[in-house]
Amino acid sequence: MIDDRKNEIIEIDGSFGEGGGQVIRTAMTLSAITQNPVRIINIRAGRPNPGLQPQHLMACKAVRNICRGTLEGAEVGSTELKFVPGPIVGGKYEFDIGTAGSVTLVAQTILPILLTKAEKASQVRIIGGTHVMKSPGFDYFENVFVPAIGRFGAKVKTSMKKAGYYPKGGGIIDLEIEPSASGLIGNELWTDNENEKISAIIRIAGLDMGIAIREKKIFVQNEIEKVFIRQDEALSVGNAVTAYAGSRGAYVLGEKGKRAEAVAQEALDGLKNEEKQKSDVDKHLADQLLIYAALAKGNSRYKTSEITGHLETNAEIITKFLTERKIIIEQDKFEKFVRIGIYKFQDENKVQIN
Repeated sequence: MIDDRKNEIIEIDGSFGEGGGQVIRTAMTLSAITQNPVRIINIRAGRPNPGLQPQHLMACKAVRNICRGTLEGAEVGSTELKFVPGPIVGGKYEFDIGTAGSVTLVAQTILPILLTKAEKASQVRIIGGTHVMKSPGFDYFENVFVPAIGRFGAKVKTSMKKAGYYPKGGGIIDLEIEPSASGLIGNELWTDNENEKISAIIRIAGLDMGIAIREKKIFVQNEIEKVFIRQDEALSVGNAVTAYAGSRGAYVLGEKGKRAEAVAQEALDGLKNEEKQKSDVDKHLADQLLIYAALAKGNSRYKTSEITGHLETNAEIITKFLTERKIIIEQDKFEKFVRIGIYKFQDENKVQIN
């Protein structure tokens, strides 16, 4: 299913679409998988702090290390890089971001490579931020993202050894990745969402436990019984709330000056909105799953609550590498679908990969 054009340099404008780190991560991942060199220019050009930041840099270096490639322009602040991939090697790796940069985003960059192209199992440790802004928190990653990619046949086990919050980071997660000999398989069934009860995980580190108790009360008042409080040791104080049910989730980070009740309510409202929209997967997971559906054999489709800029940008980058696959995103005022396959739908919002 992969359009293998080895040695052809694919050029990506890093300012395209959403213009963030996702462009870099997707391009690096698919460059390694397809073995096509890639040049990325105008990296994060429209952002307040343009160029590569530590978590983007570590994601790039992680890909380079895994596939023994060469990487030019790999430094903080760089607005252009070139990557030439080499042979992919599974095994034992450790990647330390050195800041509170997101460990889950680094994980999402390397997982498709090790799942689809490595010849043996891998054990990966990533050090950085486990619960930080603008990225999936670890609890969302473990309870929503990992089970969702499991529907495509991905075999991943994960654990958090230490929590990491801004500004010091220092969080640790471990991944065990078993490559699929037969490859990933397309998925169209997400019906378990209807039978999943809401669960919530509240994390607190270095703060008054009363904050977590007040957050839990919001869920209890809404007749949600599966609420777990985790008191962590971390280098920086922190608080995070994750609510999830099946392949839908919502993650909210506590902030100074934001009431505990507001943090919990925001997470609960976010999840309930997904349920109200009757989405198969939440709006964030919709773009995170695209690369797995595109790499999988056969058709995939899922309904989501919102067609985000991240989703549209990711779809465009993916099709630059996997030219034989078609991603169709359709929406109207009632429904939104992602389809990956050959379908005929009317009056629905969909994403399709063929």
